[in-house]
Formats: sequence, C-alpha cells, structure tokens
Amino acid sequence: MLSKHNSKKFLTHAHQLLWVYCFVNLSSTQIMADELDTLQFRASINKAYDDNLFRRSTNETTEQITRSTLGVKIDKSYSLQRVIVDVWVIDNKYQKNDYLDFVGKNYSATYLWTLTPSFTGTLSSRQTEAMNNFGDFLNNQQNVRTIINNEFTAKYSPHKVWGLIFGVSQTKVENSQVFTAITDFDAKGVDYGISYDFASGAYIKFLAHNRNGGLSQRPLDPINAFDNGYKENEYELDLFTQEPGKSSLSAKVGHLSREYDNFKVRDFESFIGNVSYNLIITGKIKGNLIMTRTATPFETINSTYSITDTLSSRLTYDFSSKIEAGLNLRYSERDFEGRARFDTSGRNDKEHSYGGFITWNPTKNVGLSLNSVKSYRDSTISRFDYEDTLTSVNLELKI
Repeated sequence: MLSKHNSKKFLTHAHQLLWVYCFVNLSSTQIMADELDTLQFRASINKAYDDNLFRRSTNETTEQITRSTLGVKIDKSYSLQRVIVDVWVIDNKYQKNDYLDFVGKNYSATYLWTLTPSFTGTLSSRQTEAMNNFGDFLNNQQNVRTIINNEFTAKYSPHKVWGLIFGVSQTKVENSQVFTAITDFDAKGVDYGISYDFASGAYIKFLAHNRNGGLSQRPLDPINAFDNGYKENEYELDLFTQEPGKSSLSAKVGHLSREYDNFKVRDFESFIGNVSYNLIITGKIKGNLIMTRTATPFETINSTYSITDTLSSRLTYDFSSKIEAGLNLRYSERDFEGRARFDTSGRNDKEHSYGGFITWNPTKNVGLSLNSVKSYRDSTISRFDYEDTLTSVNLELKI
C-alpha cells in the first residue's frame, strides 16, 4: 500500500491528468478514434456521499469518499488470436475516516486463443482489490479484500454445434485483516462439460466444477468446528436465447455441495441459479429483470453458510443518443443456516433498495453520471438493521 505522502502525490497527478484529458478530448482528431480500438487510456473521479458508512442501526457516520482512477487497456488481434489487457489503479480517499484510505491495484488479462477453427479457448487472470462490506461485520477497521481468478478453458467443436469443454481454474481470496466469517482461501478446480449451439445464437451448456480449497490463514479449531480445507462440487445447466433487437434471456440452474476435511457438521448443499431477462420495450425504453439464488460460506459460531434470494430490476429511458436515465429496484432475503448444530435462534435479513441515475456522454470520450441509492435492512437480530443513502457523481475521460 502506498504511503500517505505518495497517495497525495498520486491524487495530485490524477487531477492533473484529468485536465490534460479534457484538453485532449476537446481537440481530439480522427487518429485518436482509430487508436481507441487498440490502446485506450482512461481516468475518472468519483465523489460519493454516504450517510451511514459503517451500516449501523444507531450512531450513523456520514462520509465523503473520493475515488480517483487511472487505467490503460490494450486490445490487440493477431490473425486468429486476440489479447486483451486492462490495468487500473483506484485511489480511495475518506474525508473524515482517513485511516480507511487505500490504493486498489486491479488488472484483467485475457488471451483468446485459436489452435484450429474447431479448437478454441481462453487463458485469463484477474485481480481486484476493494474494501470489505461493512454490513457483513460490526467493525470499523479497514479490511481490504483481494480476489484473484486464474482460468484456462478449451472448447472442441468440430461442427460448431456440439462442443466439449474442459478447463482448470483457481480462485484466491485474501483479507488484510482476519475475517473468520469469510476467511482467506485458495481453491483450485477442474471444469468440464458439453454445449449445444443453435444457428440463432442460442445455446445450452451443462458444466461441472470440482474444487479443492485450502483455508491457509485459519488453523483447525475443534471447539468452534472451524476447518482448514474442503472439497466442493457444482453442477449447472445454462441456457441463452435471444430475439435480436427485442429481447434476450439467460438462465442457470445448479446444485452446490461442500464437504469439509475434518468437521462434517459444517457440510452444506443447496440449489442455486439465476435468470436474467432483457427487453427492449420501445426504441427508447429498455427493461431488465434478474432473479438469483446464491449459497456462500459464512462461518461463525452461529452459522455455516447463507442463502440469498434476490430480485432486481432496471428501467432505462434514452432521452437522446447522449443522455440516458433510469430507475433501479432490488429486494433480497438472506438466511443464515446451520442452526441445528449450533443451537441458535438464527438470523434472517430482508434488504431492499431503490434508486435512480442519469448519464450524459457529450462525446464518446467523455462521460458524466449521477447516481443515488436508498437502502434498508431489517434483520431478526436488530443490531444488523440499517438505513443508508449513497449518492455519487462520476466524471470519466477516455483517449
């Protein structure tokens, strides 16, 4: 992490670059537009105003957060091969709680390879760094989570209809502070399946994921049944269909099971899935509806995992080719499971939020947006209740 002196210097340079970008975009030429497809630089400043930073039921803390982003993206094709590299750095500044300041270093690199027209695949790596959700734990300390995903996938489809899929993957999560509920882990897996592609662009896939995970930062704890390793199996059926220019539907139905190496009482399984439906209502109005069910570990002395059912929707209206506005709605129920073993009353959270946004893109290189969201949580454990309003303004520039 950068020192405070270096962070201030970074932010100063970011502001200077934004002004340079403004000047460059105002005097842009056709050469820039041509290069945009291969090499792109971007910078943005986001000002956010949060009236309950730590998601508390009482004694709320207001905060102003400034996020300055600098990034570069390379997208280059070589014959049948394509390489995409995206690197960006986010300087996060907190006006009152400056001990939370941090610089997030992020990247995404993807190699879309083609050995023959029938044998293709991807090799990718991605890293993101962001603050842990304060709503998950009643603690005001800084806890930055780093997530790294590495993946290799190959697909053999000799007739572009049936296809065989094989791959290997790794997911690694590290917290800057100890967080038992969602602890550090390193999971490696084998992925395989079959697919069927329709001439219309629709497809069906059946995929399996067999993973082995290690919880390296957490020693065995027989008293609280905290384990240090697990095996996980996930099976899913994916569907995608579309009516070009009108609608598209993607869906996943799956089953997830996890078995721990030492304490079987922590084992769990659940059906999971999601459905996403996009609809162009008119030439200017678009709608989106998403339903999801997820099952994720949340290991405390009172729970083993959580099941979250979410319904969200978005409605957007294009005032012109440069101005878009919209509304967002979201409702979710999160149930914390594992009660029979731990003899607790359990915890169930009901969350809902609504908000609106407007974006203005005077040119393809300049974007300005305003977004505001009002959120509520009603929990069976009252100390986890909260209300929050988050409003942000974002200016983004690209060359």
